[in-house]
Amino acid sequence: MTAALPQDADGLRARTKLAKKWAYLLSSRTFVPLTVVELERQLLGLVERLCAGVATESLAQRAGREVGDALVDLNCTTAEALRVSVEIVSKGLLGMPALAPPDKLRERVVDVIASLSAGFVDKTRATVLTQQEQLGRSLYKAMREAQVELQYSEARFELLEHHLSTGIATADPDGRLVRSNGALARIVDRPPAELAGLSLFELAHPDERAALRADFDELADGGTASFTQPRRLLRGDGEPAWVMLTLSPLRRLEGRAQVIVLAEDATDVNLLQGQLNHQALHDVLTRLPNRQYFTSRLEQALRTADPGTGVSVFHLDLDGFSRITGGLGREVGDHVLKVVAGRLGAVVAEENAMVARFGHDEFAILIENTPTTPDVVSTIRRINDLLSAPFHSGGERVAVSATIGVVHRPPRDSAPSDLLDSADLTLRRAKGNGRRQWELSDPGQDGRDRRAFSLAATMPGAWENGEITVLYRPVVRLADGRVESAEVVLRWDHPRLGALPHEQCLALAEDTGLIVPLDAWALRAACEQARSWRREQGRDLPVRWALTSSQAAGPELHGAVREALSDTGLPASSLRLGAPGQALFGERGDAADTLRYLAEDGVGVEVEDFTAAPDDLARLLDGVPVRAVRMAQSPAARPGSAVARALAGVLEVVRDAGVGVSAADVTTPEQARWWREVGADTASGPLFAPAGPPDVITR
Repeated sequence: MTAALPQDADGLRARTKLAKKWAYLLSSRTFVPLTVVELERQLLGLVERLCAGVATESLAQRAGREVGDALVDLNCTTAEALRVSVEIVSKGLLGMPALAPPDKLRERVVDVIASLSAGFVDKTRATVLTQQEQLGRSLYKAMREAQVELQYSEARFELLEHHLSTGIATADPDGRLVRSNGALARIVDRPPAELAGLSLFELAHPDERAALRADFDELADGGTASFTQPRRLLRGDGEPAWVMLTLSPLRRLEGRAQVIVLAEDATDVNLLQGQLNHQALHDVLTRLPNRQYFTSRLEQALRTADPGTGVSVFHLDLDGFSRITGGLGREVGDHVLKVVAGRLGAVVAEENAMVARFGHDEFAILIENTPTTPDVVSTIRRINDLLSAPFHSGGERVAVSATIGVVHRPPRDSAPSDLLDSADLTLRRAKGNGRRQWELSDPGQDGRDRRAFSLAATMPGAWENGEITVLYRPVVRLADGRVESAEVVLRWDHPRLGALPHEQCLALAEDTGLIVPLDAWALRAACEQARSWRREQGRDLPVRWALTSSQAAGPELHGAVREALSDTGLPASSLRLGAPGQALFGERGDAADTLRYLAEDGVGVEVEDFTAAPDDLARLLDGVPVRAVRMAQSPAARPGSAVARALAGVLEVVRDAGVGVSAADVTTPEQARWWREVGADTASGPLFAPAGPPDVITR
């Protein structure tokens, strides 16, 4: 018999260890005419056979019987030797999970051990019969010795039955139990005397009887293959007892064959499996169904719900939950989640509904609507009314609210995954409007959001593939139209959507965190281009890069700018950085500090989207090292009007402070003239030139 066994060191070590322990126990319980080393070598071979039987299901019975025969051949014929062998081998094989799939390991081990026991019994009986035949030629003494040996054999079998935890019974061809051990009586919780004469099929669960009888009849009619299946037996109180039931044929010299029944109690295993299944489908903290269970229920509800009323899915996100955990601790946060779970359950207590926790502070509600189900607005109001009621937690009075995305009455043929994606997108849009907001799903907007998310997700790859390029937009002097500097812009040449503009590229990069490496790359490219203009054309044309708020306040900005200038050899005065006014004049001052350091290095710092509001004007004149301000407002007043005169007065104050003024997004000659009259020095926009490659700027 051959079979592939794991040849790893751990597997061989485990088998050797099992053989040594087996040899030690056998040599201490029975006489074996071998040295310890020889016995260990013999038993290692038996262990290899048993492992092959467990690893290959078709070899299980053969392996077990061969090992049972070999035990008898080694003179290990006592009941104690068999009990020790069954116990140590069973535990050892079950401790080798690599031999078989987890759901098959116990079944195969039972099959091998049952075959080992049957082989041991058959071999013992064969030995007895052989001895009887040999001694039959002798006179009265030989016959008496054979009879005594038979009695000993029966005593050993009875001892085996008594000590094994596995239920053992012998059934006649009609299924009636001829004999059984105490373990079987304990498994079915019946008195041992009650089992005598009872049919095996009477012990089986009604749902199992037909299949069990088919297996039994095949063995009783001459079948040779054992059957091992998980079955349910009936306990004395009517409750089911899960067992791994093995039926093996027992051939007799005279009369019809009998069947050996082995029943290993698996009730605890099934209970544990049920607990594991529950945990796999439920949140441990709140004991609510999880996303997987919710998805299955949603799939079913779409098929079975009333077509006239449909279903509704609510996706909730608790507002400011991180403040609770950050301020009051994780234990309080966990308690809040449990309270929220209970209150959401109370909202839909009268409905055919499911409340689930999707993770952290996200929950979901599925309602199978009926004509009496409250409308969406009423349900949302009810949710937030209950959640906003304060309660005690961690010695404090706390309350929460939720932002909600709703998918109401989707088509019945909708895929659950698509509905949950739509609910998530709707929730995102609702959160963009503030706290305690809600929004209904919009398939059209969902599509637009998905396209935007797809662009954000694929942007790093597009950058790597060279689809994103750096272009330059001229900034001209309004007095004579001469190009004063070049503004750096990005363009994504998308293979399907065409050219995506600078503003969209920045927004997508901000969403994905790509803005940091993209910023450093664009800065370096701009500095290299400015150096090229100086070297090849003898022209100092500064480059200008407009920062986002997060870029301006980022800790990497100072280092990235200095590194780009150092590596390209460009003078700091040839680089200009635009920073949003809200970042430069904000309360935290991170951007102001960073840009002040850069200004001290010689980099030109400019204010983006300057509003000329009194507060911003005061901060501008309060010593912030700004080279220029950039006005983004379109002219709304005629030259000479009160508005124009007021703006001109403000810009005069700005210019008197040594700060230049530039206008953005200029599209017509009239706008350019208006800005020149109110005091702007430079301007940029579609009027002067579209964004293009470097030669567009310098031609």
